[in-house]
Formats: sequence, C-alpha cells, structure tokens
Amino acid sequence: MLCGRTRGAFGQRCDPLTIFNDSGNNLYCQSPLAEELTEIFDSVPFQKLVKRLRAYRWTGRPGYNPETMLKALLVGYYKSIGTLAELARYLEDHREIASVCGFWDDEPTPSRSTFSRFISRLGKHQDLLDECLNLIANGLKDLLPDFGKVVAIDCTSVPSYSNPDNEPLSDAEAGWIVREGSERKRWEFGYRLHLISDVTWELPITKAVTLAGDNEKKATLPLLSKARENLPWFKPDAIVADKAYDKYEHYQAIVKDFDAEPIIKHIKHSEYELNGLPAAPICPGGLPLIYRSWDGRKGLQYECPEKAGRAICPLADGCQIKTTWIRPVKDYRQFGYRIRRGSEEWQALYHKRVAIERCNSRLKETRRLSKHQFRGFERISVHATLAVLTMMAVALSRAKLGRLEEVRVCARKIG
Repeated sequence: MLCGRTRGAFGQRCDPLTIFNDSGNNLYCQSPLAEELTEIFDSVPFQKLVKRLRAYRWTGRPGYNPETMLKALLVGYYKSIGTLAELARYLEDHREIASVCGFWDDEPTPSRSTFSRFISRLGKHQDLLDECLNLIANGLKDLLPDFGKVVAIDCTSVPSYSNPDNEPLSDAEAGWIVREGSERKRWEFGYRLHLISDVTWELPITKAVTLAGDNEKKATLPLLSKARENLPWFKPDAIVADKAYDKYEHYQAIVKDFDAEPIIKHIKHSEYELNGLPAAPICPGGLPLIYRSWDGRKGLQYECPEKAGRAICPLADGCQIKTTWIRPVKDYRQFGYRIRRGSEEWQALYHKRVAIERCNSRLKETRRLSKHQFRGFERISVHATLAVLTMMAVALSRAKLGRLEEVRVCARKIG
C-alpha cells in the first residue's frame, strides 16, 4: 500500500494523501493537521504571486514549484517552527505534511538555503504579498459580523537576528526601539510592525513594516491611507489608540477622512493638563460648560452650569450664555467628536484597545514574529507579512467552515 503524494498503478501522479490498495482502488485519508493545512492553503489567494514568481528566467534546473514553497513556509508559521533549518528537517521527517504542500514522494524536500533564497525572491514582490493580505481581509469582512466597525492601531517591535554589540553590524538597517512596560522601559534592536486590527475579532486588517526611526507619529497617517486605498469597505465607526498617537493631525485625519470617532488617550502632562483646562469649554465666569448633546451639522452642545443649577457663576447677571454649540474643528483632541471625551461610552471604547495587544502577543508567541533568524529590512518585511498572513488565513479558513468561535484561537489542540 502506498500512502502520500505518489504515483498510481499506471505511473500517473496522484492527488495528495491518496492511499492505493492492492486492487488499485484508492481511499482518501488525511490526518487532522493535514486537513487543517489544506483548509488554510485554500484560503490564501496565491495565484497572482505564484504567476509572478514563475515568470523568472531559469538558468539551471527548474527547481521547486513556487506555490509549493509558499505553502511550506506557511507550515513553519502555523507550527511556529523557529528557523528555516528546523522547517527543512520537519518536512523531511513528516512526508504527509510535505505531500499536502505539494512535494512528491520521490523528490527531496528543500534545504535551508533553498528556503532562504526563496525568501529573498519574495522580498522583491512585497506588493503582491500585501495584495494577498487585502484579499484575505475582504473575505473576513464578508464572513465576520461587524468586522472593521471598531478598530485599534498599534505598533510592536520585530527584533533583528543581529548582535548590536558586534562591529561591524550584521544588520546595518536595524535600530533601537524603546518599549515602555508596566515597570520599566525596555530597549530592542530591530524594526517596527504597525497594525490596524479589528477589536471585536482581534484580527489584523492591514500592516506596515518600517525602520526603527519611523515611530507611531510618523507611520500612522500613511498606514490609515493604505487601509483606505486598498480596502474600499474600511470605514470604521471608531479608531482606538494609546497615548503614543496623541497628535492633532491624527484626530483631524480620523474625523475628516473616515468620519470616525478618534478614541486616543492623552499624553500625561499634556498642555491641557498643564493649563488646568478640563475637557469642556470655559464660560466667561471661569466655569466649565456642561455637555448636553451632539449634532452632525452643529457640533457639540454645551449648557451654562448656572442655568442648569449645577454651579453659581459670578457673572450670572451679565452673562447671556444659556446653551452654545461648538464645532470642534481644531478641538477634537480636547472635546472629542460625536462621543464626548471622558464619558462612559468613550471609556468603554478605549478599553477595547486591549484587543490589539492580544493580537500582537499571538503574532509573537504562536506565529513566530519574534522567533526567526532574519536580518535586513527586506527579509524582515517578508517575515512579518507571512506571520500576519498566516494568522488571517487561519481565521478565514475557520470562518468559511462556520466555526466563528475558533477564529481568535491560535493554539492547536491536537498534535
């Protein structure tokens, strides 16, 4: 009996994981892991990228099928196999999984150096890798309720496999990134991965990889523009971010370009806190006005605290203010947009920002974002893209099967 991707009774090549008995009849058999990988591969739109990769002019033997190589790389990210050498050994030892990827039983699996050269080729086609991400995001939008309705934006570090203490540096493009933890600051040597993620399903929507010097304030507007241009449906109701994104231009872009609510935490000791100004306008008597309502054309409505019976104003007799409308074109940072800053609704939305922290954590722990041996911006970009692509493809494969409760799950329950 022959098992795996092999040749049939008359020498023809057979489909993956087909078993032939002595009579020449075939039986279909797949392990749980093989079934999962087949579903994941079916969710990744490889076609355009594979066509581009096949357009290379060969000077030697043809080599491996680009689609087969791509599937093999995704196995490494799905199984969190840390290095290309380990991936090569894994495929050699698990012929069934190699068969699912598309390798024939009578051919050797790729070596570490073969995978390394293939990743260098992928680096020349980062645009098509990003296009794959966009197509998967479109599929998630169609299948997941409220996907992209409330999103969060954040940045995480991707370490370089380089020792910064050695001279000369083996990765001259990498730089130092400071990460603020709960107890103390932490420095990492590498690059930045910027993500926009859905907070309901805790899944990436779009990403960008930058040098260490391109921090949150530099990369935010280009990342939002990228999402708007590549994903026509990307029109969130709210965009949530931490204090690193507390910048006037971010508030204005979120409101103007997306008509969304900017839910961004203030930096401690900001100019408003230093000046003692609350998140509300001040009346001539020095009292903060009371927020009442919001109107799309008029803006935010505030009421005099004296007229509302909430305070005693020293200028009550001469002041004509009862209610006033403020259209905060330049004050979204201080007052908010539709949702008043500091309100219960505002706080509830900001608390959802933890979703992108979980997304970053899963990328690092289960999709080997921090577990690699790559150097250089181009190869790190491919690595980060494949990690994000694997997470999104796994979610899409489960959504297609109606298993929405498993979309967020990254850890495998079976061997």
